[in-house]
Amino acid sequence: MSKLNRAISFQDDLSPVFEALSAWCREQKFGPDSLQGCAAASRLLDLFEDGFLTTLALLDAMRREATR
Repeated sequence: MSKLNRAISFQDDLSPVFEALSAWCREQKFGPDSLQGCAAASRLLDLFEDGFLTTLALLDAMRREATR
């Protein structure tokens, strides 16, 4: 049972990443399963690990990087 609880909480913990990826892909007009979508997912995970823990914070960080 503890493995199931960990899996559920892990998924809940990453929900801001999934939400940000979905929003980013809509904004940039590419699919999440495209090469660009995979690169965005990777970058969003890195940002999440760096402390950007909400969907809005992740999207703001992606937008700042895109304008550099």
